[in-house]
Amino acid sequence: MRGDRVRLVVVLLVLAGALLAIFWPSKGGWTSNIRLGLDIKGGARIEYMLEVQQGTENPSDVVDDVWTVLRNRLDAAGYTEAAVNKVLRDNKYYIVVEIPGATDTVQAEKLIGSTGVLYFAQVLDEYLGEDPIKVPELSLEAKRENAVWLKGRDGKWYLVKKEIMGRRDLVLEAPRIVYARPEVETRTGRYGYKVSFELSKEYVDVFKRITQALYVPEGTYDPKKRLAIVLDNVVQFAGQVVAIITDGKAEITGNFSLEEAKQLAAILRSGALPARLVKTSSGWVAPLLGRDVIDASLKAGIIGLILVLVYMIIYYRTMGIVADLALIYNTVLLLGVMAAGKFILTLPGIAGIILTIGTTVDGNVIIYERIKEEMKLGKPVKTSIAAGFNRSLSTILDANITTILTGLILYYFGTGTIKGFAITLIIGVLGSIFVNLVFSRLFLDALARFIKPLRANEVQGGTGQ
Repeated sequence: MRGDRVRLVVVLLVLAGALLAIFWPSKGGWTSNIRLGLDIKGGARIEYMLEVQQGTENPSDVVDDVWTVLRNRLDAAGYTEAAVNKVLRDNKYYIVVEIPGATDTVQAEKLIGSTGVLYFAQVLDEYLGEDPIKVPELSLEAKRENAVWLKGRDGKWYLVKKEIMGRRDLVLEAPRIVYARPEVETRTGRYGYKVSFELSKEYVDVFKRITQALYVPEGTYDPKKRLAIVLDNVVQFAGQVVAIITDGKAEITGNFSLEEAKQLAAILRSGALPARLVKTSSGWVAPLLGRDVIDASLKAGIIGLILVLVYMIIYYRTMGIVADLALIYNTVLLLGVMAAGKFILTLPGIAGIILTIGTTVDGNVIIYERIKEEMKLGKPVKTSIAAGFNRSLSTILDANITTILTGLILYYFGTGTIKGFAITLIIGVLGSIFVNLVFSRLFLDALARFIKPLRANEVQGGTGQ
């Protein structure tokens, strides 16, 4: 009895959480909580032209790298269903990004993130005021130093140049960052947060030589020997190099707040683009599937679901009703998790949901057949229910865990709609385990008096269950 009370509380709490996630008020109404994919609802479309540097030996490799960075950014933001396509037109390379559920192109561009090239530069001077280009002596200084004035995130203007100390071998542009994360500052006399990052192996040597060239002993200051991190022609950070970095692992200190440290870490790890993107067009893309295809798919799914529900009631009677309730509960649970996690639902995702319907029913069938075998041995209904669940546990876990592992493999190695299918599959299978072992057990115990015991000589199917 105590176990049933615990199950009831858990079932009600999970149901309440799922319904809250689905119907939580939002700007677009409760229906916007479940985001729909390009194939069902459409989304924002943005086209970029790649500015590949002249003389690049394999421009197609640069395009592939840009595609990988954008794909990773969108996946990290939860938009696994977004489409990123490479296009060659008039001997120019383009990247077309289509993001489902984005209500406008401004929102879509924020999801894509920075479209500029990240690079390290030397700071030669700084200025606090209006645009220094309009100041003759500052403009002349930039021309003399072969440098450029760029605005910083802190509001200052910085005179920076890519060729550190005037050396062409000390240019570090579009490096790959292995990791970047905010950390609590632990050194005496400092407070707040710092950012730790590591460069990929191929950039370690040039970074070492850069830090050697700009090195200033701690406690001293040289305004012309500062290292700047530049992205989208904005100086994200400028500071002294107080240690020679030989392994590519460095720290950026500045008594940052947690939010400032998070932003800088995100800029570093988001993936530096190896070429600048220039937006050429933006707009809205219509659903990839026609309304007739969507309607036909929904009708097929609804008809199939009804047939399963009816069959379970005819074959298992009372236990079939419990199985149908479990199926509906699992569907609500899955939609709730998708709404709470801001996952995107597409047609392949719906296919994953339909597949989880099969796993939920299959789990119930395994349990019910076990219960019937126990009742044929002359055991009471409640005892048979307990024994059926205990003896079915390993079978259900084995079957579902292998499916989850397959889904994880699909998610890890797949992209786009494959990830979407994997997400719905994993969520649905986890939900089916919960409803099979908790929800079904609760209701079978509650309805045990309506289940007719079986005798050993009774026919197995459809006998008063």
